[in-house]
Amino acid sequence: VGQGIDMFDCVMPTRNARNGHLFTRYGDVRIKNAIHRLDTRPLDPQCTCYTCRNFSRAYLHHLHRLGEILGARLNTIHNLHYYQELMRDIRAAIEAGRYAEFAAAFHAARATPGALPAD
Repeated sequence: VGQGIDMFDCVMPTRNARNGHLFTRYGDVRIKNAIHRLDTRPLDPQCTCYTCRNFSRAYLHHLHRLGEILGARLNTIHNLHYYQELMRDIRAAIEAGRYAEFAAAFHAARATPGALPAD
């Protein structure tokens, strides 16, 4: 968006979700990694999507490891929600004339070490 792209169509959120690669405001999570096997926390505690409100990282890890289609669906719900919220926040920042500040805060949050477990 900062480079002038204001409309796009991409399979990245859904394809990555099917492969266990999930996006959060603090960095990416690879749910297939063993670190999530016993983790009872939500994927992103600040996310309001159905997946984060109802399922733990451990359950998402379990579904992914078994190849259950429910895991891909829950991951897809989360990733699509993440991108919808991100674009909503970007639009609001542009309308308020604060895009540069938003972008700086966004990049700083994603670069915060330890905000999410290392994958």
